[in-house]
Amino acid sequence: MVDSSRQRNRLPSNLPQLQNLIKRDPIAYRDEFMQQYQHYQSLLELLIHSPAQDSPHFSEILMFIGQVMRCYPEELSSYPEQLKQLLQTHSSLLHPDVRITLCRVLILLRNKGMIEPSFIPEVMESSESSDSDMDWRNEEDDLHLNL
Repeated sequence: MVDSSRQRNRLPSNLPQLQNLIKRDPIAYRDEFMQQYQHYQSLLELLIHSPAQDSPHFSEILMFIGQVMRCYPEELSSYPEQLKQLLQTHSSLLHPDVRITLCRVLILLRNKGMIEPSFIPEVMESSESSDSDMDWRNEEDDLHLNL
């Protein structure tokens, strides 16, 4: 049997498992969440300096934070705005996979009632590139299917 301290040491690298545990007991896993949130902030800084680079781990952590946002509303109050700013500022430079993940996370937050429905059109309108608009149209179709 694995003792709990060894299990906790492995959790930060297993985001789906950590997500499940956080949803069950957010208070007990707050430190692990904060570690991931700090990692997200570091990856965000790297992405801002090199937006065209694909970052599968950044995409994974974006979705993870979107999934657990309801558990830490105070800590993540600025998260949707950060995503919006990233899309507004770097949409034409972002790697398409990262841009699509940003769209999906915003749609997830909208479907969970964590952001206002008007938030997504605001981001769509401010998006600079036609390529980005195409991604939004595809994601917006998914949004209508999810409503």
